[in-house]
Amino acid sequence: MTLKPILSLVFVFAALVAAPHAVMAKAKPAKVASKAPAASTSGAYVMPSEPGLLPDMVLGNPKAPVTVVEYASAACPHCAAWNKDNWPTFRDKYIATGKVKYVFRELLTNPAEYALAGFMIARCSVAQSKTPQNSTNYFTVVDAFFRNQDAYYKTGDMAPIEAQVAKATGLSTMKQLDCVTDQKQIDAFYKTMNTHAEADKIHSTPTFIVNGKTVDGHDMKDIDAAIAAAAK
Repeated sequence: MTLKPILSLVFVFAALVAAPHAVMAKAKPAKVASKAPAASTSGAYVMPSEPGLLPDMVLGNPKAPVTVVEYASAACPHCAAWNKDNWPTFRDKYIATGKVKYVFRELLTNPAEYALAGFMIARCSVAQSKTPQNSTNYFTVVDAFFRNQDAYYKTGDMAPIEAQVAKATGLSTMKQLDCVTDQKQIDAFYKTMNTHAEADKIHSTPTFIVNGKTVDGHDMKDIDAAIAAAAK
């Protein structure tokens, strides 16, 4: 069984409910890329957010002096490009050393049904795991959606992604289908996304915030400078 036949219908239904208040970020064009954040040795955990909102997915030292928030979309090629080209350096330099706590926050960009499916499945893979306070599965699923963007955009076939997710996380195809049709969770996702994005005035992906200040740009030199300033 494949997710493809229902994904568009799921998103259309969710959009009808949430559209008046839904944030739709603009994705900047870029080359297709591959690597999403992976869990680091400094910790992968689920952190409660504001009351009534879904929790944040976090990597790194919870007591780090600098917090970096990345707003990204599972459907955004530029986000995937950043994670391919810059994530290994960022991870090794800041997360593995305990200097930064990294928080991933979700936005939808077109094709929104792809991004929505990715995030719903990613969150399910954590909630339904044996260690629901560990965010590793979340980043594993987001990675699969980043790595398979190009193939999906060419074929519209979700089967390879669902197979990878099932193998990596143990979340079966049927459970993945349940995840993307759970209207209660979809509603909670929209509420969480909109609340965070509106509060931080996010309009494009990827966007980085370092200790509460939005970074002007997303090249490593921009993020390096922002972290250095925040650490003073």
